[in-house]
Amino acid sequence: MDWAQTFGLPAATLSGDKLVPKTMVVRQGGLTAAEQKLLKQFSRLRLHATVGKQNARIATVQTADHDIASVIYLRCELVRDGTFREVAGVLHKVFPNPVVLLFEEPGGKAGVSVSLKRKSLAEKGAVVVERTDSVRLFNPTEAAYADYLADIQHAALPQADLLTYVTALCDRTAKAAAISAIGMYPRCKDEDTPQLMALLSHLREAEGKISVLRSRYRDKETTLAESSRLRIELQKAERMRDGIASEIKELCHG
Repeated sequence: MDWAQTFGLPAATLSGDKLVPKTMVVRQGGLTAAEQKLLKQFSRLRLHATVGKQNARIATVQTADHDIASVIYLRCELVRDGTFREVAGVLHKVFPNPVVLLFEEPGGKAGVSVSLKRKSLAEKGAVVVERTDSVRLFNPTEAAYADYLADIQHAALPQADLLTYVTALCDRTAKAAAISAIGMYPRCKDEDTPQLMALLSHLREAEGKISVLRSRYRDKETTLAESSRLRIELQKAERMRDGIASEIKELCHG
């Protein structure tokens, strides 16, 4: 995947895909033993780019809630695709900067996960993950995902300051996460954006509930009576998800 061409980042921001040692990730992130095991799920982590005031002319942010001097883009080469979200969760917490994770897997699929950080309320000088938005591994040549990638190109993002920049990356990635459910990259009128984001949040909740119900339904320890009840709940949750997906499509075609 040619990420440099995909994003069209200014040449001055590119870091030559410098290798980030796993030992540094462990040390900087203070990872637990379980988290360290997840590092085996990728072969290499590389620094793709650093976007900031000096090299991209985007203003830094220093407020009561945020201190953003730069945004980093990291390439992560997965060994297999099944651990995408778990690996993303670990890597996001390691770096104090907002992070754009660019995943690649052996089959040619790609994935994107973006995190925004804020100042910790409990520990002075520390930062915590404020939000994370991810889109599952996808075929970059599929039309819907190609639309998403075009929408997160550097030139397509608002650049008033780094908070605005990262927030747009998060919002657009949240939209792309709905592609698997609605079959398109959702776009709407500017005035309808708050409603769209609310619907996307409800869609994520519905899909999360479906995932939990399916797991319980397939559990070998589940009794026949419990299985029947879970099947009814699952069907209800799927109808709810489909209804939300229909609302999103209607809003985007309105």
